Amino acid sequence: MSDVIVQIYGIRNVDDARMVIDFGAKHIGVSYGHIFHTPGQLSCEQAKEIFENVQPHAVRVGLTCAEDIEEITEDLREALPDVLHLSGDIEKITPEQVKELKSRFPNLKIMQAIPVLADTSLSEQKALTYVKQYEDVADFFLVDTKDPNADDIGATGLVHDRKIDRAIVESTNVKCIIAGGLDEINVSDAIKIAKPYGVDSFTSTNYSDERANTLRCKDPDKVQAFIEASRNA
Repeated sequence: MSDVIVQIYGIRNVDDARMVIDFGAKHIGVSYGHIFHTPGQLSCEQAKEIFENVQPHAVRVGLTCAEDIEEITEDLREALPDVLHLSGDIEKITPEQVKELKSRFPNLKIMQAIPVLADTSLSEQKALTYVKQYEDVADFFLVDTKDPNADDIGATGLVHDRKIDRAIVESTNVKCIIAGGLDEINVSDAIKIAKPYGVDSFTSTNYSDERANTLRCKDPDKVQAFIEASRNA
């Protein structure tokens, strides 16, 4: 049995949040903000309702693709998660600015997304450089596949070489959660290769039809299958 934690992203309502927690998810991820940046993003009011109705059963993770710390600060004052997931362009928020955010919200933990390109060797990308730059201010790294044509990191459904995940995990003491096209079929092998702190799912635990674009986007059967496969790795 694997002891990795499971993080389920794309939570858009309290019922889905409670459902994934009941199946065994330890982290629930909510994308939110008062300025729209990405599809599926909730308002601060919607995020706050979820955050206030899942304690003490889960770690509440709030994702932002914003790159201005004043904008992020305003969002955090409206709806404060346990962990802030920085998933915008990593070049746009410096480690010093992350430190400033943590000084404004002393109990807030930071999850910094680390971009990994598909079909690209580790030596040809900057993942390990980013790890070294941000490990003094990050409590978690979310290692995710980046679309080279997008500024934000993740939510692509694309996979990358899990040996890169393993290299990142071995390079740092920061807890690493791996993502990028993980599903109930490939998550076991990913865990065995990378040996991460946790695994993350967004696209593969959504419904496969038009419900994926609604507030009730999580498919209970897929969520349960993903969590069970992760546990059994």
